[in-house]
Amino acid sequence: MLNRIRKLLLVVFITCLIWVWADLSQDKELTGQIVTISASQANPNLWVSLENKPEVQVKVNLKGTARKIGEFSKKIESEEELRISFDVDKEGMDSEGTHTLNNLRRFLYDELKEYGLAVVGSDPEKLDVQVVALSEKSLPVKCVDEQTGAVINNAEISPDMVSIRTPAGVDTTLVRLSVLERKRARQSPVEKKPFVEVGGRPRFAEKTVTVKLPLTGEDLQTYTVRGTVGFIVSANWTGEYKVEWIKAPDVGTISILADPEAKTAYEAQLFEVLLEVKDDDINAGEVTRKVIYNFPADFVRDDKIRLNGDPAEAKFKLVPIKGAGSKASQ
Repeated sequence: MLNRIRKLLLVVFITCLIWVWADLSQDKELTGQIVTISASQANPNLWVSLENKPEVQVKVNLKGTARKIGEFSKKIESEEELRISFDVDKEGMDSEGTHTLNNLRRFLYDELKEYGLAVVGSDPEKLDVQVVALSEKSLPVKCVDEQTGAVINNAEISPDMVSIRTPAGVDTTLVRLSVLERKRARQSPVEKKPFVEVGGRPRFAEKTVTVKLPLTGEDLQTYTVRGTVGFIVSANWTGEYKVEWIKAPDVGTISILADPEAKTAYEAQLFEVLLEVKDDDINAGEVTRKVIYNFPADFVRDDKIRLNGDPAEAKFKLVPIKGAGSKASQ
């Protein structure tokens, strides 16, 4: 009797093992897994972008056994995100220009095959890869205002030349000073890294420079100006979306330091304050961004006008305009 019970228990145990093995060996899918692909900058002679960005996120559909899917999911949960690097040298795209990675699934499979999973789909299915050739140059440094982009002529920069890898046609580097940094630079030198714009993104020099501004201000007075807000927008969605305030920027009383002529010129601007609204804001939900004070460039350049305090912030979202075209209805 005892032997029969033992045999029965053994049969039940083996049957359970078979069921478990059969379940774990069945293929399962993991859909919509987010993978971040970053453009490798390992080659110092190239500046690489993916879709004109330093990195992109793609949705990937994976397939594998239940055990492999489970192991993969646990690893991703522990690391919070899955990141892989795109190297143009390895992919044969190391020549200057725009290339297209047509088979994104194949690239993803090669990068993810260590997990024992198949890539059955991706969104998008291809990526544009921008490659810019760089060469070492010695370039002068200019100081500009962070808000307006106007050149600050009376800035003392040391050294005033830097060595940097840059594309052809670029003949100067920039350092930007914020309102706070301009205030500090009047007391003691401020350290900054010069940069050049490559594909809409800053590429910084390895070494820093110091920026010192003269002690001005004795002829500057405090004024309060009432501001109106204008928008810097893209033609891609104008007329399709509108800005809806979550928190409008406080521009009713703008405190400035200026000489009388600069104050008058500022008040004559069509909009005293500007808010930049970007294409990516359409799908971003709530956006928080500092406004731009539309100071006349000539007076900024001569350090005759500046904000007296911190820039205001706006919180907003883009909402479709009813009855607008296809972009807003998508």
